[in-house]
Amino acid sequence: MNNHEENCFKIFQRSCEVLKLKGFTFKPKVIRARDGYVQSYKLGYTNLASKLVVIDIYTQKLKKPKKYSSILAVIAHELAHHQKRPYRQLHNFRWINRIHYPEFYQQVTKNIKKFKKDKYLKELFG
Repeated sequence: MNNHEENCFKIFQRSCEVLKLKGFTFKPKVIRARDGYVQSYKLGYTNLASKLVVIDIYTQKLKKPKKYSSILAVIAHELAHHQKRPYRQLHNFRWINRIHYPEFYQQVTKNIKKFKKDKYLKELFG
């Protein structure tokens, strides 16, 4: 494990402490490229049952470490899925899954504001 991955683990633990969320595990995303082409451009995903958060911490093309501010934005997004959980809604006589909805994005901005108020995480946004 290199220094960038260790820093990402520490950032994730601190962000969970700031948001008062417990029991989450962090895992960096491993990208497998076939013939030099990346299969997926997902920045991260989460498992609601096991509280696992997987985030891509390297750039897609050159595999350089991402900036910590962009990693914190993805962490805020993924942890908001656990704060404002998805639900099903009847819309035009069909059931739809509401995963990203306006209240969800308000929660993401609240998380980022809390990160910017923290004395350790605010240095990473500069």
